[in-house]
Amino acid sequence: MRVVIDHVAGTRRGQRQEFPAGTRVRFGRHPECEVSFDPQRDIDASSRHAELRIVDAGWVLVDLGSSNGTYVEGRRITEAPVARNAPVSIDFGPGGPRVRLFVGDDGEIDALPPAPLEAERPRWLMPVSLGIVVLVASTVLLLRC
Repeated sequence: MRVVIDHVAGTRRGQRQEFPAGTRVRFGRHPECEVSFDPQRDIDASSRHAELRIVDAGWVLVDLGSSNGTYVEGRRITEAPVARNAPVSIDFGPGGPRVRLFVGDDGEIDALPPAPLEAERPRWLMPVSLGIVVLVASTVLLLRC
């Protein structure tokens, strides 16, 4: 049995991580977290954001007091059970990194369809748009003088 983390959005978009199902998995920007996000670019995720824990014969995802919240399937949680063989979508903050979490055996993991990746936003779009607005405003002001 393994824990599979598919990065759907954020700086690690498109990457997959796998862990033995008998271990705790920590999520956050801190480098000690098993699933660590970029400390400069994934700023909606807290340093130590959430943790997947083993409880009795199952798993539970626990928010560790994060600033922007942990969302499972779009709902903010403090704790949420994680069922075996059921993919779960997790957001670390409303605009932060998103992962698909899956716990299952090798056969179930092999049958898992690819994670739906969120479209990447071009990094140049916002600065270029802002530059055009400034250029147009400056031109209008100069023409009025």
